[in-house]
Amino acid sequence: MYTYEMNAGYSVMDATLCMTIPAILDCFQDAAIFEAENGRITVDYLYGRHLAWLLSSWQIVIDRRPKLNERIGIATAPYDFRGFLGYRNFTMTGADDTVIVRAASIWTLVDTQKGCPVRPAQEMQDGYELAPKLEMAYAPRKIALLGDGEEREHFTVRRYQIDSNHHMNNVEYVRLAMETLPKQAEIREVRAEYKKAARCGDSVTAVVTEADDVHQVVLKDAAGGVYAVVEFSCTRAPGGELSAEADGCPARE
Repeated sequence: MYTYEMNAGYSVMDATLCMTIPAILDCFQDAAIFEAENGRITVDYLYGRHLAWLLSSWQIVIDRRPKLNERIGIATAPYDFRGFLGYRNFTMTGADDTVIVRAASIWTLVDTQKGCPVRPAQEMQDGYELAPKLEMAYAPRKIALLGDGEEREHFTVRRYQIDSNHHMNNVEYVRLAMETLPKQAEIREVRAEYKKAARCGDSVTAVVTEADDVHQVVLKDAAGGVYAVVEFSCTRAPGGELSAEADGCPARE
């Protein structure tokens, strides 16, 4: 298991002085890269073999978000390989060492020259130290669509959203989907399913469906193809309105 610590800085706070959800995902993404760069299966190792781990799905369960200047710990470990898929957990602990965010992720190993999934060689699997699977209620990798939805927002992919794989970074899909949320949404769980990559200059349309405490966003291209599906589970007040209060830092923007 790889771990690192940091103080939750002002630049990743929202208006409530709590860490934003995209910033939490950035921490998890960095943890996976730090682990790779401090081990044998580095980014250069993968690129030198025309390979890349591409994120297929996220499930992030949020008890609370870090507060301004809180000392937090981030940890990650892979726990399984199945075919061309890799499975990885993440946790974030607060100042009292209590786990405040936990996550599960599934990654696909892709041959970047052929554009198809490949099984990791045994040498590659041996380069990762597997840990026990984190205890949490695991959701399916695929997100069942709630309905046709309502077209809400339109975006154009910017250069600053592009990562080293030359497409829009995984966190940016969640960031765009959050633009459709009600202002007082208190997010307790985020799921994301990635289907195809958006590139610089591409248009992205957010199609939204809401049912009970679920806010689902399908991010589509100009022809109606799906880039990603992002689903938020939000706590609601007894009267049915989205709640503006939570224990600790509410997960709202």
